[in-house]
Amino acid sequence: MKHTSFLYLPICLALACSDGIVDDSPSEGVPAIPGEGEPANPASNAAAGAGLPLDGSPIFSQFVRLTHQQWEHSVRDVLRLDDVPGLSESFTGDPPEGIFSNNERALMVTPNLGLDYRRTAEQLAERVARDARALARLDGVGDPASFIGRLGRRAYRRPLSADEQQRYQALFAAGATVFASGDDFADGVQLVIEALLQSPHFVYRAELEEDDQPLSGYEVASKLSFLLRNTTPDDSLLDAAGQGDFDSNEGVVARARQMLEEPAAAAAIARFHSELFGLERYASIAKDPVRFPQHSIDLNPDLQRAEELLLDELFRNGRGLSDLLTSTQAFVNSRTAPFYGLESSSSEFEAVDLGPERPGLFTRLGFLAYNGTLRDPDSIHRGVEINRVILCARLQPPPGVIPALPSIKPDQTNRERVTAHTGVGTCGESCHGTIINPIGFSFENFDALGQLRDTDNGKPVDTAGEYRFVDGLKAFDNAPELMQLIARSPQAHACFAEHLMEFSLGRDLVESDRALVDRLEASSLSAASSTKDLLLKVIASPSFSRRPTSSVRGEAP
Repeated sequence: MKHTSFLYLPICLALACSDGIVDDSPSEGVPAIPGEGEPANPASNAAAGAGLPLDGSPIFSQFVRLTHQQWEHSVRDVLRLDDVPGLSESFTGDPPEGIFSNNERALMVTPNLGLDYRRTAEQLAERVARDARALARLDGVGDPASFIGRLGRRAYRRPLSADEQQRYQALFAAGATVFASGDDFADGVQLVIEALLQSPHFVYRAELEEDDQPLSGYEVASKLSFLLRNTTPDDSLLDAAGQGDFDSNEGVVARARQMLEEPAAAAAIARFHSELFGLERYASIAKDPVRFPQHSIDLNPDLQRAEELLLDELFRNGRGLSDLLTSTQAFVNSRTAPFYGLESSSSEFEAVDLGPERPGLFTRLGFLAYNGTLRDPDSIHRGVEINRVILCARLQPPPGVIPALPSIKPDQTNRERVTAHTGVGTCGESCHGTIINPIGFSFENFDALGQLRDTDNGKPVDTAGEYRFVDGLKAFDNAPELMQLIARSPQAHACFAEHLMEFSLGRDLVESDRALVDRLEASSLSAASSTKDLLLKVIASPSFSRRPTSSVRGEAP
């Protein structure tokens, strides 16, 4: 588990004057963090946005493998099963490349995963072909050509070509010889399903157009569906593609706007939020049972669910980053309410207002408890998390093994201990003292479990600080003031725009994406803007609906 004392990370104790924190960010060619070296020039950033670095390594793949979750949903929808089959739990894992699981660079088919696809295709084909009820759900049963054409269109996400139709009909005819069950139609169905589920046209989402050419209507339908529904396009989307509805930008945006109001879109964007904020990590929260006897691991799913409900509520109601940082709404039940000083008699979650002391996601129990040690607030990790996820600050990994912070002395607060070893006047001053610690210390009035407190070790808590954003140094007295500053910061909105683009496009960003990032940043800064609005701007852009040119990909002409 994360929450053990030896993982509480003071940087300057590692090796002489090494800045940063353990991090998997690239370490070469990364611009300095704002606040290191020369101050950022606010005037230079005013015209060109926050100017955060866009130095990813996309491959602009024309064949992007489905994530395991997309595979599950697609199998369910292609075969019209009652639910997802749940077979991907035994697959070779889906390692994330960066923050999001849908990043193209990680979505390859390894030899072991190829075997997984073969095994599960055989299992699913037999399950459907030998179950009269399941077989009856598939279109065209009784007519091999009709069955193949309709099932093939759903699996390939486009109509089969004449050659493909003929080859699958030949395969269907061979089923009676392969299985010889006495039911020739079921035998043919089984062999065709086996082949379809192993086809690259099913396993990968393809973009086969030439450089700088619009994607086909079927390719756009697939891209929209996997983004906003996390599954293969249904018959309605495929029909729309065949009718030319996605041949114009207006048609694409109109359908996307409709899809964003569907429950499936909220579920798909919930995955974006979960991966961005690492909500699944909350399962590992642990606390000292002597200091926090009211906590048990049974509480952790509720901490995660409460934050999921908040993020879902904000998305569904057309809210954006500013509300995520400043909303006083929360969801509590009888198990979590007492930690907020509230009462609830229901195990079901209900919406409450926590008041001005608890604005936004980062004053909720889940974030604070996860970023807390067994006994104390984890100021360093709280600061690191917000720097990385909300401000896109690059924090360099130190070399060597990082020893633990010493124990708190009888006359020390947690802030005094952290400052003594990483703050101003120490070798961690340039990174911890000015970048990490100020943000983390703003939450010192929340204990290791996220409960409000006025004192620490008998002394009043100190939550004041200052942080150098890309548009200048700004002071604050506490977390509510800091959240307001971040909510008005171009840096935060540019960072959120980058994250949303990476998720929507399924790839790293590069300098050629700068103009779109800047447009999303400006839109996000608007009080009326929402995450839905930003998604529509990404979908309306050429980055979504056209193949990139070689210059965009960084290739030699």
